[in-house]
Amino acid sequence: MKNLFWLLLFLVPCVFPAQERDSLENLVKKEKNPLKKADLLLEIANYLSDIDTVEAISYIKKAKKLIPENNKYLKGKVQFTFGQQFFGIEVDRAQYFYKRAIDILKDQQHKEALILTARAWHNYGTMEDYKDNSDEFLSIILTKSIPLAIKAGRNDLQAQYLNDIGAEMYDRKQYKKSIDYYDQSLKIIEKEPANYINSQRKIEINTNAAQSYLYMNNGPKAKVYLLNAEKVLEKYPDNPMSVPFYLVYAKYFQLYKNYENSLEQLNKGLKQKIVLPHDYFGLIYQKAFTLRNLNRSEEGIKVLKSVMDNRNLMSMKLNAQILHNEMSLLYADVGDYKNAYHHQLETKSLSDSLLAEERNSKALMMETKFRTAEKEKQIAKNELEINKKNQYMWMLGFAALLFLSWGIYIYNHLKNKRKIAEQREINLQQQLKEKEQTEQLKVTKAILDGEERERERVAKDLHDGLGGMLAGVKINLSTWSSNHLEEDQYESFHKILNQLDSSVSELRRVARNLMPESLLNFGLEIALKDLCEFYMKDGLTIDFQAINIQKNLPLNLQVNIYRIVQELLNNAVKHSGADNILVQCSQNGEEFYITVEDNGKGITESEMSKVKSLGLKNLQNRVDFLKGKMEIQSTENQGTSVNIEINTHVA
Repeated sequence: MKNLFWLLLFLVPCVFPAQERDSLENLVKKEKNPLKKADLLLEIANYLSDIDTVEAISYIKKAKKLIPENNKYLKGKVQFTFGQQFFGIEVDRAQYFYKRAIDILKDQQHKEALILTARAWHNYGTMEDYKDNSDEFLSIILTKSIPLAIKAGRNDLQAQYLNDIGAEMYDRKQYKKSIDYYDQSLKIIEKEPANYINSQRKIEINTNAAQSYLYMNNGPKAKVYLLNAEKVLEKYPDNPMSVPFYLVYAKYFQLYKNYENSLEQLNKGLKQKIVLPHDYFGLIYQKAFTLRNLNRSEEGIKVLKSVMDNRNLMSMKLNAQILHNEMSLLYADVGDYKNAYHHQLETKSLSDSLLAEERNSKALMMETKFRTAEKEKQIAKNELEINKKNQYMWMLGFAALLFLSWGIYIYNHLKNKRKIAEQREINLQQQLKEKEQTEQLKVTKAILDGEERERERVAKDLHDGLGGMLAGVKINLSTWSSNHLEEDQYESFHKILNQLDSSVSELRRVARNLMPESLLNFGLEIALKDLCEFYMKDGLTIDFQAINIQKNLPLNLQVNIYRIVQELLNNAVKHSGADNILVQCSQNGEEFYITVEDNGKGITESEMSKVKSLGLKNLQNRVDFLKGKMEIQSTENQGTSVNIEINTHVA
């Protein structure tokens, strides 16, 4: 009976209407992606498992051809679907395929793989239950299936597996334990969204819990669960779990000898569209029993006669025994003792047959155990002899292993010494390289500092000395011209003054480039803005963007940043032929970022390799000094982008 329960539990989800298969077939025809098509083919095979195994296997083989070797999930699903074809029919073969699926999926941690692994373990364990190895079944569900369902976040599967354990406890007549597991399952499934599948589980679990309470003769508790199931059934009246519900509800009324209501529930169950054989047997037997208790034994006889010719039901000896016994009681009630006696003889014959089978089974089991024990004795004897023969070989092997270990130790020791020496040499070279870089940076800093000091001195001399003298000359010439020149000489004289003005402007430009006053007086951001405005001219737009530039940067760092931007702008204006240049300077903590982009002609690969030709060597020296990074990206006729990242802490 227990194995039949698992088979029915497996078969119910596999029943599907023909139109659903047609829908899946259409999806397969339209699907272009081979992986999705393979998945659809496996779904069709899964649905066909209890209808046409041969056709189902043909679909699996089609899917297998579409799946690449590296797709572990679908390869595992192929093995799982093969296992479905032999579920409850060829137990060992089904377990073989489930175990292959588990082995393929063992390293896969995504949700779908975890769910499939949980299901494979569940079905593998169910096959153990088929072999009357229920302890192994419970162990697999508790240690494999449930943890995987939890990891995958599938509360509905966790609830289903807890319900399975409750059913096993029920079969063991441990009704209190079964109810504990049913309650755990209900607590989880109640949190899940209301849909058709979850409603089916709620009805099933509540019905199972009610049945356990009925076997404990606790009608009030059973009624609570039955009412809960009935509420769900009102929303989903065509639910396949309605038949077991009506059967258990009928038993509840029988507990209180309310046979009219019991008969009503049994008739509801028989009217359902889908009634599985196991449930049909229960409904018919309970209906005959109920009619007998209502003193309507003749109707009960008619009910049982309608199924006595059903070979599938009567082929199971236990079912046949129960029906013959009930038929004997019904005939006795109507006074037909001849038929009553006939069915009683059938009942006894079947009972004796079942008892004989049980004895034969026990005898076979004892014989198997005896043979196993004898084989184990012989194996132990052989092992003892082999151990004696091998003892000497083990000693020799141990000695050889000892010498080999010593040799390996010596080899590794020498090898490690050589590696340590090599590493020391590498470390020494690295230290020398770092020292050389440090010295080079010191030299670079001295050169750059010297350049800036010389620039500052020359700029001051030009601005304060020569600039002042030229300004004085202009004033004196203007005064002299007003007293000594005739009116017709003014135009020529003013040309000379304009040339003098141009010279003063050029001198100021040179002085500004050498040491910008705005940098010393107003800071880096204003100085960079002035620099961009200085380079702008007709046909050239320079867009300057300053982001979070701090005013407390060291002057040495500000000068270096100014020189870097100045060099980049100078190169872009001279060489790029651009009409638009973007200058962006931003600061984030101790990191300072410079980006200069133009839409000019770009730099060819040959030009990129010649840093000196573009006047970037001094720029590279500054970036290296500041321990920065410089990246140049350029595409011919699409412009150039220079990105520099420096550390403000270095300066």
